[in-house]
Amino acid sequence: MTRFNPLLPKNLLRLFLAMATLALVLRLAGPTLVSVDRVEREIEAKLAAWTGARLSFSGTPSLTFWPHPQVGFSDARLRSAAMDGSNGSDLLSAERISVDFSLVGSLFGKPDLGDIELVRPTFHFHRDESGNLNWHQGNGIAATGREGADTGSAPDFGTIIVRDATIVVDDLTRAAHYSIANVEGKIEWPTLTSDLDIRLRGILNDQIISWTLNADDPAKLLDGQSASVRTSLISDFLTLDFDGTANLSGGAFATGRIKLEAPSVENLLAWRGTNFPPARQLGHVSLEGTVKTSGYTARLDNLLLAIQDSYATGVLDISLPPLEAPRIGGTLAFDRIDLRSLIAAYAPSAVGDGKPPSPPSATAIDPIDLDFRLSSRQAAFEPLMLTDLAAGIRAADGQASLDIGEGTLLGGSINGRLAVSGPQLMQGGEVRLSLRNVDLGEIIGLSGLSGPLPTGRGSAEIDLFTEQLQPLDKAVDVTGTFKLSFDQGAITNFDHPVFERLAQGNTLFNMEEAADGSFEFATASIEGHVDGGILELTRASFEAPKKTLAVSGSVPYRNGSVALAGSLVERASPDSAVVKPAINFLVSGSWPTPVISPMAVLLESPAN
Repeated sequence: MTRFNPLLPKNLLRLFLAMATLALVLRLAGPTLVSVDRVEREIEAKLAAWTGARLSFSGTPSLTFWPHPQVGFSDARLRSAAMDGSNGSDLLSAERISVDFSLVGSLFGKPDLGDIELVRPTFHFHRDESGNLNWHQGNGIAATGREGADTGSAPDFGTIIVRDATIVVDDLTRAAHYSIANVEGKIEWPTLTSDLDIRLRGILNDQIISWTLNADDPAKLLDGQSASVRTSLISDFLTLDFDGTANLSGGAFATGRIKLEAPSVENLLAWRGTNFPPARQLGHVSLEGTVKTSGYTARLDNLLLAIQDSYATGVLDISLPPLEAPRIGGTLAFDRIDLRSLIAAYAPSAVGDGKPPSPPSATAIDPIDLDFRLSSRQAAFEPLMLTDLAAGIRAADGQASLDIGEGTLLGGSINGRLAVSGPQLMQGGEVRLSLRNVDLGEIIGLSGLSGPLPTGRGSAEIDLFTEQLQPLDKAVDVTGTFKLSFDQGAITNFDHPVFERLAQGNTLFNMEEAADGSFEFATASIEGHVDGGILELTRASFEAPKKTLAVSGSVPYRNGSVALAGSLVERASPDSAVVKPAINFLVSGSWPTPVISPMAVLLESPAN
């Protein structure tokens, strides 16, 4: 008996002719073998069972058998059933719907539909003011499934393949409208009791995003009941993962574990069409915690937050009301925070380079309303470092403030308030600080000034205001008062014996001639005010064991000049009846090398 060899040329030719004949027969006999009307009714029944909507086709059906049996329908529309008897609205419109089917099943009167392919469909999602979703129709999917189970005809859904789709979303509860284009992917839901698995990829605001969703009981979810959900969204600007329970009813909510990461908050908001200047200071942000949402609000508990190189734990409350500024509140505990960046976030020019602030953008929106408490083991305000900081941040109605309840600075304590106000928070600023037992000399040294300056520990009260926001570390157009009290310290670059000898003479001399030494004092008090670019010293007194140095006058700091009157007085001793007359002098010229003008010896009254 000769064995059939398919590799022989004559056998290959026979196979080819057989296949060609079969294809021709199927093409000619297809319409009689397969009931296109039955396939159409199957598709309509399937989609109607799940959505309660009506499916219609206006084009001529087509039938193909290669590479697998498939029937196609053009110009498909899935419309919701309106309660008033009208035509309703489109849920889905597609240029073409193609459906795989079983040829053998069709010969026995049951097409056994397979994958459904939607070519260039448009999905319409609409949520009204009450939160009702247009895809939630009729008695619900769960009810349909129960009825089908009772009759043995529970509908199946299968797999939908999406090609070049558009998703249009109108959410009236949030006054939001957006469109996702070039959507490709797959929706798999074999049966009522199986998982729903969605994997889609599209373009939103010119950026590619990928979205996946898996639901254990999708029938409940689509019926407005609660169900387990796992979903993720991936783009260049945002990565989000959620695992928990969700509800899509009018009172939609979600609760579960959430992870979010944004390489650049500024780019993320710009992608969403939001201009929010504070975001420039945030950079990379990631968070992880338990989320509970209700309506327009969300609460994040057990939060792990990372902002650039800072890490925090705590609780956040977020509210996103429609047509209003978002609100964020809560409590955060940081390991480290940059106060300079925090201030610059709401008032960029406050720590800038002194240039006039740029006019606000025409697309700028009101800042996010903030109201939360923060603590930090370290809080940097370069070059200073605060520790054990407890503060509150408030920003609303054109005002933003940082209120320092307590903190440690240079071995002492600090509390106070920094605030900005006005359009785009660039109109005015305020600094109120109270320092106790801090190293005032180091703070004065940060001014960059040289010459005779006091050093030592003490306390300070500072109240400064400006009507035109400028860098807070540059005293320009500032009004306010200050008071410093030293417990122990010294005036550096001040050799008081040499100064005393020169001041008793009758010739002018430069301060550099008495700069090789220091003046040790037990206590000191400095008071004054600032206005119109002039610093007025109303009182500056330095009490040494045997001498008292006092100065007063004005310092027009914009040009670095000084105009002071001073005195050096010997303190009377209980066992001495003789007191030397005071040495009075004038200080003028440019700091740090002003000129000293000795006064006549007969002018014995102190400068103060």
